Amino acid sequence: MRLTPLLLLATLLAACDGREPPPPQDPVEGREETRGIRNTEAIGYAGDAIADRVDEALDANDARTSRIDAAIDESQP
Repeated sequence: MRLTPLLLLATLLAACDGREPPPPQDPVEGREETRGIRNTEAIGYAGDAIADRVDEALDANDARTSRIDAAIDESQP
């Protein structure tokens, strides 16, 4: 019977090893399609700048597609 509280105490102490939790990571920026481009920063490329330009181009394409789809919907009876 005395062994159970000691095991519980040992488990709790082992879980609290004194280390601080890791800092929270920054939220991921940009679109899913350009995350791989952003990762090239680690090897010396301007991945963020390139990914931002690609994101802008993809956003513009999405907006244009939406306008075309809306025009098609309006023209159909």
